[in-house]
Amino acid sequence: GNSTFSKLIPFVATVILYFSLIQHTDRHSTPSTVLKCIPIFSLIFYVMLTKSDVVKLKEYQSRIFYGLVFSSVGDFLLNYDLFEAGMGAFGIAQICYIWAFGTKPKKIWIGLILYMAGFLAIALFFKNLNIMIQICLPFYAILLLTMCWRSLARIEGSDTYIMVTYYLAQVGITLSINDPKLYEASPLMENSTR
Repeated sequence: GNSTFSKLIPFVATVILYFSLIQHTDRHSTPSTVLKCIPIFSLIFYVMLTKSDVVKLKEYQSRIFYGLVFSSVGDFLLNYDLFEAGMGAFGIAQICYIWAFGTKPKKIWIGLILYMAGFLAIALFFKNLNIMIQICLPFYAILLLTMCWRSLARIEGSDTYIMVTYYLAQVGITLSINDPKLYEASPLMENSTR
């Protein structure tokens, strides 16, 4: 209700601040790091303000809390180009979220769609990545896709939600044909001109 919305005001405000000011800061600087991390800090604050006496709900909230903490650590590390450590922190965050969401209901078809889409996306770009990312990315992708699956499986009416996001993703992919930079950089196009 209204209390939920009022507790989310800091998050909305910090996201607006981020998009308004980030282009005016230097990467690796304290201001850009603060701008990048503060929206997640505001979500941590939201979780801290949401108290429950129900044991199951307290466990759920604490797992989400730790997921958000590790996400903010990941943001911090990535802002200083500590990519592997940042991916590690984000990986721990995904494990916390998966642990929070649990394994029921299964809705295996959601997982299959996500894993197939993830496999295709990784296969498309895999050979252009450096060796460290090639090693880390499949593990992180499995965690991220599992987290998305478990999250979506909990949503009532998730069939409709998934199809809406699927079609939005397809529109985004289709609109990419209008970007000449992507066209020029495509390894498939380079191979076809040889």
